[in-house]
This record gives sequence, structure tokens and C-alpha cells, in this order.
Amino acid sequence: MTHSIPFRKLDRPLPDISVIKSTDGSYRIKSNIAIGDYEKNAAAYWVQAAEEFPDRDFLVKCSEAEDWPRLTYGEAKVKADQVSTWLIENGYDTTTPIMILSGNSFAHALLSMGALQIGVPIIPVSPSYSLMTGDYSKLKYAIELTDPKMIFAESGTVFKGAIDAIRADSLDIVTVEDTPDGAVNFEALFIAVNEKTVQKAFNRVNEQTLAKILFTSGSTGMPKAVPNTHLMICSSQKMHELISEPKDPINNPTIVLDWLPWHHTYGGNVNFFGIMRQVGTMYLDDGKPIPGLFQRTIENLKRVKPTRFSSVPTAFSFLLDAMEQDDDFAKTFLEQVRICSYGGAALSQELFERMQVLSIRHIGMRMPFGTGWGSTETTGTGTAVFWETDKVGLIGVPYSGVEIKLVPVSDKFEIRIKGPHVHTEYYKRPDLTDLYFDEEGFYIIGDAVKFEDPENLEQGLVFSGRVSEDFKLANGTWVETGSLRLSLIDALDPLARDIVIAGHDKEYLSILVVPSEGVMARAQSFGHPTDGSAPLILNDDLIEEIAQKVRVHNSRNSAKSRFVGAVAVLGTPLSVDRNEITDKQYINQSAVLENRSQIVKQLYQDTPTPGVLSFK
Repeated sequence: MTHSIPFRKLDRPLPDISVIKSTDGSYRIKSNIAIGDYEKNAAAYWVQAAEEFPDRDFLVKCSEAEDWPRLTYGEAKVKADQVSTWLIENGYDTTTPIMILSGNSFAHALLSMGALQIGVPIIPVSPSYSLMTGDYSKLKYAIELTDPKMIFAESGTVFKGAIDAIRADSLDIVTVEDTPDGAVNFEALFIAVNEKTVQKAFNRVNEQTLAKILFTSGSTGMPKAVPNTHLMICSSQKMHELISEPKDPINNPTIVLDWLPWHHTYGGNVNFFGIMRQVGTMYLDDGKPIPGLFQRTIENLKRVKPTRFSSVPTAFSFLLDAMEQDDDFAKTFLEQVRICSYGGAALSQELFERMQVLSIRHIGMRMPFGTGWGSTETTGTGTAVFWETDKVGLIGVPYSGVEIKLVPVSDKFEIRIKGPHVHTEYYKRPDLTDLYFDEEGFYIIGDAVKFEDPENLEQGLVFSGRVSEDFKLANGTWVETGSLRLSLIDALDPLARDIVIAGHDKEYLSILVVPSEGVMARAQSFGHPTDGSAPLILNDDLIEEIAQKVRVHNSRNSAKSRFVGAVAVLGTPLSVDRNEITDKQYINQSAVLENRSQIVKQLYQDTPTPGVLSFK
């Protein structure tokens, strides 16, 4: 019934693509919107913003305190130039990278800006390399591979273990607070600006200058290092500009509340440079879409009143729970937010519809959703949904300047990509480069897609999981994990936060349920231990609630490829350190199955063990 109500209008172009089908069944797809010119140095975004709006807030740090620290564009430009001067005077250049261990902060931003604008590469790595490890193996690997000249961390105390583990005479150690003996306090980098030398270094930066090195999530083995050039960053930003609403920094400035980490490509490339391109204000969220921390995000949303909201699907589950219980919050949020966006995983249809019910109730219109597809290797950019649609699971059509190739695999396509925003090699790993690029120079990401409508290709592509995550049952039946996972999340709403699917070469498929925050809280109130000692939730009442929803799903899905034969509800959280979940909350199915192989074995025993539900 909600589908007859119009969406809030977006001033964006409609999809316009060219499609060529080859005799081998593959497709080539491009946008017909020319990409045009774009900047050569990513610093151009904040240089222009500081000139036009020096007093506008660039970054605001959220906290539980009443007064939030603020950094204007004018202040950021001056401080970045000061940092640039210090770096030049201390021998930094294109060959001396800076590794950043800690998360989003003013200092992180200023050090990055001061380095990037003069061609000094940065290497922001996940704080988990330093804080959620026993041997610092990933951190040591990253340092050995990239050979940085500086190690930066916000706190010398918090990162003491990591600093002690990797400290060497060749490394400058810089911290903002609790600076160790022999290290440099970040304030010392704010020296008098030498405008001539900074401008000279600025002018030397070009499209091919290395801007940063980002590490992938490292789902198998050590993370892969991806070089990001200024060409990749600037072309990506132009792509986003062409499918976005025209910027209006005077009458309609962009305001965002963002937690996405800057060591990830979307947070650190798309969002960080995007807010400067739009001359908007980014509030650094001290909440996250995980149990116990999203309440801070809710409190911040009430105060910030952003013009758009972008996060992972889990965040929308928490957000909708809060909005459905607080009409004033829901009304204020929906009046201010022009568009919602999600990424990292597909949004469930259930969450989409819940948002539309609230939006119609409070503002008389439906809320448009945007999403897309990309990776660290593509600067977070590849395809996008930028038009009004009722569908979830879409990843859209290519951005301007992007070419994708679809290679037939079973009843879907493996998607490959090429463009100025795509890296051309892994850092110091020619073996990986040879493995992940085809003979025509397309990057092979390993994702699968289908057409939303084979008769109308401008409806876009639908994400269909990882090629490597689909599997066959013992009878030869293919299980398409991508679509099945979404279907099960909807079926188990609101009890499941996510689903992990097992069954390779087995007689039936099984699932591990990642319980929602509410289920975990109830389990703990029933005596489930909080110390991680119980791998499964055993409470009969909770298990039966989940069993009822699985039975409904099974009654509608009798095919072997969809019917769930056994279920276990995980009683311990997924681990970042063991590669089960990334900082962006993307779940690595293969890592979960490997790490929890004993539970998987229980799903296939003839006699069910406690905590395992059988539907065979």
C-alpha cells in the first residue's frame, strides 16, 4: 500500500548506460554520462573550501560533554600547512610514508592533509592491528611491507604495546597525548608555515602521485596493500559528484554524522574527501552500530540533525527500533534527512519497508535509499543506485568513467571492473596483481551479480554474493548464499542480526544465527554468561521463537537450496581479530565457518546436541 506514495524528490540524473553483449555471453556496460575533468591533487577540495568558507565547521567531535570541539576549514588549512612545513623540514617526501595506528580524529585529519598535499603518502591501518591482537603480526607485516618513516597514534598509553613492539631508531613516533620518551608530541608539528616550500611541493603532486596505502580486511592470510593515487581519489570524487544532488553550500549545506573508519576506503576516501568537496560539516560519531554503542549515535542524531544518513544495514535495524519508540525523534530525523544510504551488505526488505511506514506517517513521503558497490581496490566506487526505487539488493549501474565486464558463471555473472579509480597493482606484490587482473586489465573482485530486469538493463544489477561463497550440496544442488542470507534475515526479523550459511558437500544446508542485541540481552537475563565461555545460546524460550520463524521460512521454501535443515544460535560475538567481522560490520562467512567448525560439526550430527535445532 505504501508504493503509491511518492518518494522525497531527488535532484539527480536517471541511469543512462551503454550495453554490449559478446558472443561468449559476457557483457560490457558503461555510463553515457561523460566524466569530464577532475582535480589532480586531492588537497584541492580543502584548499577551495577554506578559501570560500573559512569559518564553516569542517569537523565536529561528538562526545557526552555539552561542548563539542570544532575545527573550521580555515583552521584546518592553516594547521595542515604547518604540518606540511614540518614534514618537509624533517626530510619527508614521496618515499617516506606515515603510518596511522589510531582512528578518526582532528589530529588524524590534519596529519593526513598536511602529508597528502605535498605528496607524502599515508598508511591508515585498523586500530585492531594494535589493540586487538596478541602478537601484532598484522602490524609488523604492514610495517615491513610499506617501510614507513613515521608511526602516529592518538595516545601513547593506549597504543603503548604496539609502539613498544615495533619501535626502531628509523621510526619517528608521534602522539597527541601521553607522548613516550624520545617521541614527538603532535603539537610540535605546528610550526611557522614556509609558504614557498609548501607550494612548491604541492605543485609537484600529480595524478600518479601515491596518496595512501590501504589494507584490505585480510579475510584469508595477511591483508593485501592497495596503493591509492591522487588520480584514484579525484576521479572517484568526480564520479560521485555527477550522480549527486548539486551542492549548495550557502542555502543547503551538507551535514553528516559519520562513524565509518578512515582506514576503510568508503570512510577514508568517499566520505572524508566528499564532505570537503561539498563544503559540508562532518560530525565524528562516538557511537557505532554495535550493541551498547548505538545509543550514542541516537543521542548524536537528535542533536546533529543530519541532511543525509549513511551506514551499514545493522545501523538501520537499531535506528528503526529507536524511531518506532520515539515519535518526536522520528519526525525530526525524517524532516531533516533527504536520503538514506547503506553499504557493506544488502539492506533487508523488512527494514526498508519499516522506514517507509515511518516516513509516510511523519512527512507524507517515502524516504529514498541509495547504495552501491565497490571495494578498497576501486576507491570504494564502482556502481551506484541513485534513482528512486522500491528494490533492495540492487547495486545499480556504473558511474561515469567506469567500465564493467560481466562474465557468465552458472546462472549469474562474475563482475569485473576498470576505470581511473581502480588500482593497477597490489603494493609490492606482483604475484597478487597477476592473480586479480585479467588479460584486458579488468580487476577481478570475485563478486557475483544478476540483472534486476534482463529486458530493461537500466534497472541495474543485483548483488548475488561472492562467487567463492556459493556452494553445492551433496546432491549437486547449488546454494546461492547471497539471496538466501537476505531472505533468512527477513524471515528471522527482529531476532537475527545476520546469518552464516553452511552445507558445502552436505545433505542439507544449515545456518548459524548471529542474534540481535535484544536476543543477547534476553539471553543474559536468563543466565547466559557474558565472558564468552558459552558458544551457543541454550535458553529454550529463545530457541523456540527462532524455531517458529525458521519453520515458517521452510514452509515457503521446500527446495533443497533454500530449506534449512539445522540451526544454531551463536552465544559469543563475532571477532574482528579473527577476521569474522570487519570494522564496517561486514561478516566474513568463510572465517566464521572455519573458526567455529566445532559448531558446524554439531549441525550435522545424527543426534542433535543442546542448542542445535533440527528440521530434517
